[in-house]
Amino acid sequence: MDGYVAGSWLDEVIVEPVRTLLAQLAAFLPRLLGALLLFLIGWVIAKVLEQLIVKILKAVPIDKLADQVQLTSVLSRGGIKHRLSELIGMIFYWLVMLTVVTVVFNALDLTQAAQLFQSAVTYVPNIIAALLIVIFGMFVASFLGTTVRTAASNAGILQAHLLGQLVQSVVVIFAAVAALRQLQIPFFQEALLIVLAGFSLGAALAFGLGCKDLAGRWTSDLIEEIRGKKR
Repeated sequence: MDGYVAGSWLDEVIVEPVRTLLAQLAAFLPRLLGALLLFLIGWVIAKVLEQLIVKILKAVPIDKLADQVQLTSVLSRGGIKHRLSELIGMIFYWLVMLTVVTVVFNALDLTQAAQLFQSAVTYVPNIIAALLIVIFGMFVASFLGTTVRTAASNAGILQAHLLGQLVQSVVVIFAAVAALRQLQIPFFQEALLIVLAGFSLGAALAFGLGCKDLAGRWTSDLIEEIRGKKR
């Protein structure tokens, strides 16, 4: 009787929990292997897509455009040593990998973790859009800055370089504000708007001073011309 009780107790306390654990592991193992396979396939796809995007962007060529608008130097000062094409390729790589990890967690019934990564996936397009806004904004800023600087210099405005630099800076700040709106970061938007107001005031003052010099020169030339005709 005692042996039967001891055997029953042993079976209930040790054998049955071990049997249950092994059954759960046997049921979970195929899902785990499937999830690992999904992760591996997703990683390969992400790497191939990254390399393909980098090659396409290098052929455009977007890196030369980034150099022309000084975006490469801005990224370098920020500690980012990658070329713009490589940076965009990395963004798409992580977009795919975040999607893959979300699928893997769903396959493993890890709902909370899957929702967390799903939130990250839905935010990545905002990052891509913000990056495109910055690139386009810096291109427009460089073009307008050069145009204003050249026009002001040809018109004889002494502050031509400063005026062109101010116009370029204002456009860059506008682009930065638009990018931050895309990223849904309100605090930095307000700070940049304050900076933008300061730059706009400076540009207005520089333009006013430049026009004052130009108007004075035109007036002087006009007076000299009138005097010459009277003679």
